[in-house]
Amino acid sequence: MLVLFGFELKKVLSRKKAFLFLLALNVVPIIASIGAMLAYLKMRSFGLGSIEYSVLVEMVQGLFTAHMKLFAWISPFFLALVVGDIVSGEAGRGHLKTLLLTPVARWQVLLAKGAAVMVFLLIAVALGGLFLQIDLWVAHSLSRSGAIVMDARESGAILADTATGLRLLTISFMTNLAMVAYFLLTALFFETPILMAFSSLILLMAMQTYVMMAPYLAKLDAAYARWLPWCFTRHLSELTDVKTIYGVLDQSLTLSSSVIREPLIGSLGWAAAFFLLALFVFHRRQILS
Repeated sequence: MLVLFGFELKKVLSRKKAFLFLLALNVVPIIASIGAMLAYLKMRSFGLGSIEYSVLVEMVQGLFTAHMKLFAWISPFFLALVVGDIVSGEAGRGHLKTLLLTPVARWQVLLAKGAAVMVFLLIAVALGGLFLQIDLWVAHSLSRSGAIVMDARESGAILADTATGLRLLTISFMTNLAMVAYFLLTALFFETPILMAFSSLILLMAMQTYVMMAPYLAKLDAAYARWLPWCFTRHLSELTDVKTIYGVLDQSLTLSSSVIREPLIGSLGWAAAFFLLALFVFHRRQILS
């Protein structure tokens, strides 16, 4: 299983488009981090002391919150292409048939592909946070070693402590897990990546549009919100809400808080349901004939 996972991860990361995806998913924190650093250096020349550094800390936390929110918005478009390529594309090219001729179970193939994509997504999220964290480290070093006396707040040099970082990682993992399972399921019904990507994204966007409109339509007639419990995207929207992310950053919210716990459980349930259904479809599909 580990060999199969390494094989799938190498395929995902070896594609040229993978690096383009990483760059595209992190273009906001990259540009924002450069801008924040230039603004900090300019403010430092004014001699604002510890005030300027505290402002930078709040700015970077806000940028990281925006990064996670924007990542949740645009990642499905890249994710659909990646999953479509390693599932639908390989089925169309005959590579999937060759893989199934090896002594591996079908559930292992599907699990390895899903795990490889999950690692790719977590790397993308972590890179965005790393760019912003570097800003704080550099600014912290300049303020302590330069002529300006900064308030000695060691926590200010860290975007998020270990506990907060694990909470954010859990939230990102759960939202991406549900999304990966969804695309794995839809990819099994197509043999071309582009057709799979467009079809799955149209369904996903239609579902999210309904989620956004349902509360307002329900004021006219409660029947309009009848299908809302069956839309898994509502859990993802709650987990990636700006107030939720910022609440975790400033440690006012934990994973046990109801606003996080309930959508986490919901996302996990939908991810399990999508994956089990994908396994059923994959086992029933005639690939080797």
